[in-house]
Amino acid sequence: MGIAGSWAGKRVVVCGGTSGLGGHLVRAAARQGADVVIIGRDLARIELAVSSAKENGAKSAIGFSADLSNFGTLDWPLSPLGLWLRDNDVDLLINAIGRSDRGALSMLAAADINRMIHDNVICTFNMVSAALESVQRVEGCIVNIGSLAGLVSAPNMGGYNIAKSALTAMTRQWRLELSKKNVHVMLVCPGPIARDDSGTRYRDLASSRGLEDAAAVSPGGGVKLNLIDPVVLSDAILARAHSRTREFVYPSKAKWLAALSDGWPWLADLVLRRYLKQK
Repeated sequence: MGIAGSWAGKRVVVCGGTSGLGGHLVRAAARQGADVVIIGRDLARIELAVSSAKENGAKSAIGFSADLSNFGTLDWPLSPLGLWLRDNDVDLLINAIGRSDRGALSMLAAADINRMIHDNVICTFNMVSAALESVQRVEGCIVNIGSLAGLVSAPNMGGYNIAKSALTAMTRQWRLELSKKNVHVMLVCPGPIARDDSGTRYRDLASSRGLEDAAAVSPGGGVKLNLIDPVVLSDAILARAHSRTREFVYPSKAKWLAALSDGWPWLADLVLRRYLKQK
């Protein structure tokens, strides 16, 4: 589904590239022969991701451990990542960072919402801000990985819907502002993605908040969508980034529900209540 070699010899930076979709995007870029840069937190996982990138054909692969909460502090420009960004151009920056959640809003405290916004929005904002000059120098592309939850509400998703909606708005704002500088910004909104711990990942969290419904811990919080193959999705994201697509919703049929939510919210609510796995 991807364009073979479209990022060959290009520098692709994946923030959050040590696991999940970010890890698959690292390997997809590596298979195309890109120079891959991986940003994460855990050094051991970064080393494994770098090794995997090299095994998958990356022209080169390096990694940086960085706490994106610290961007803007006085010592940031002198950090290893700050110095690297100063001296290197970035053709493609992919932000695949954040966390999901489970629970009705009535179960949450303000601290829960703040945590979701920080991890899904603020850290992405900081990474874009840090890398902006590096991307601008080559009129590159920035990809922010959002979610269908940022376009359509779903049950049991806690503060995740709020955070991903904010990420959607921020990405569109970046796109509007940076188009004047020939920097392309793309929003990706996928449905639930297959992973080894699908169906069990949020069991403890849901239980701690009194969610007994099995649908609450299922991928997507109970949305009736087939799990997405992350390998296929990663190749598709790289292809869309190369062609400078503005927004990529996957699966494509979800675009209709998003359109309903914007134009006919009463009808979207009716569809959601009828087709979501909820009591």
